[in-house]
Amino acid sequence: MSQFENLDLKGFNQKYYDLEQTKFDQFQNNNGFMFLQRNGQRIYGGPPDGWQGPAPSRGCEVYVTRIPRDCFENELVPIFSKVGPVYEHRLMMEHTGVNRGYGYVRFTNVEDAKEAIKRLNNFEIRPGRYLVVTKSVDNRRLWVNGIPKNRSGKEIRGEMERLTSGVRDIILYPSQADKSKSRGYMFVEYDSHRAAALARKKLVQGSMFLFGQEIGQVDWAEPEHEVDEETMSTVKILFVRNLMLSTTENTIRDLFNKLGNNSVERVKKAKDYAFVHFSTREDAEKALEASNPLSIDDAEVEVVWSKPVDKQTYNTRKTLTKAFTSGISSDLLTRDGAMVRGISPRRRGAAGIRGLGAPGTAPPKQLVQRYAAMTAHSSVSHGTRGGMPLPHTVTTYRPAPDILLDICQNSNWGEPNYSLISSAPGEDAEE
Repeated sequence: MSQFENLDLKGFNQKYYDLEQTKFDQFQNNNGFMFLQRNGQRIYGGPPDGWQGPAPSRGCEVYVTRIPRDCFENELVPIFSKVGPVYEHRLMMEHTGVNRGYGYVRFTNVEDAKEAIKRLNNFEIRPGRYLVVTKSVDNRRLWVNGIPKNRSGKEIRGEMERLTSGVRDIILYPSQADKSKSRGYMFVEYDSHRAAALARKKLVQGSMFLFGQEIGQVDWAEPEHEVDEETMSTVKILFVRNLMLSTTENTIRDLFNKLGNNSVERVKKAKDYAFVHFSTREDAEKALEASNPLSIDDAEVEVVWSKPVDKQTYNTRKTLTKAFTSGISSDLLTRDGAMVRGISPRRRGAAGIRGLGAPGTAPPKQLVQRYAAMTAHSSVSHGTRGGMPLPHTVTTYRPAPDILLDICQNSNWGEPNYSLISSAPGEDAEE
């Protein structure tokens, strides 16, 4: 069947339709490719000629948006092929036959993907029409809550492989108070984004059990903030996780001074993790090499390079993620009479909360200002026109359970336990 038979011709003349059909057919005949239409996307390619081995790893895919709705593979593939061999091209399609304005291009290696972003971002594909090309998040990790706390990663992996396909790794973190148990949630890494998406689709339906315990919430894991190799090569800070709550900063400093030529500048510990700052990169590398494996106060810890982040951007994204997950229902009026609409809950996609932008980037200013207006306790009044100007910073209020958890952990009491206590009406009680 012609790829253009379902095209909505409203706004298109027959001459244009015939021209596009001719170009598409010619491109298909010259390249000898096959198309696969699946789940609202049209997939071109697969392994190029001479390809051997597994599919390309993460980091080889770019995200392309602002594609003209009547632009198809016969225009897009040749442009990206000038950068390097295209392993796969996925174009998101409407049921009418036009595209949805975005797609994904997977190259055979990371270098070509980076080069495509440099060369083709803001590329003028048609007069006045510029493509936006950025790195694809390619999330392959799910967050699964409500799992048995007394089972090992190996045991749980066996069960997850029974329930889903393409499991690559299971990531468990020990409880902050009892290192013999997990925290009741895990991260599941899959071989591909598609495998993770199919697993999520199956698990969210419910009635899935691990060792007799029903799985709780299942969602996409927050995408990891990725830092380029050049920046990471200058890092002099180590990140240590899975520490005992009772472990002190002095203990950590003394140990890493022995591992890193007495060059620890400072240690910052919070809960069960810490940052260890070294004076030189070389000493930090030496300490890292000597930290695999490493035990501190009878706890097996993990030591990795700390990824540099913009603290203000990180805190803002974290705050907005929490706010947009639950939503803010109130509509408010500012002093000048402008209405500030409430925030509806936003779905979490594979790239994080929709509308916040790529991981590691600053959220849109409009969202920050809107949230600040909604949460400022003294700037706006409900149903009145009195109020103060919008604040320039984000104001947040922490839930009581979070505050209680911090108090318990800082006092080395362990995690708080909650019990629901109710009393049945007595015989003399009124019904």
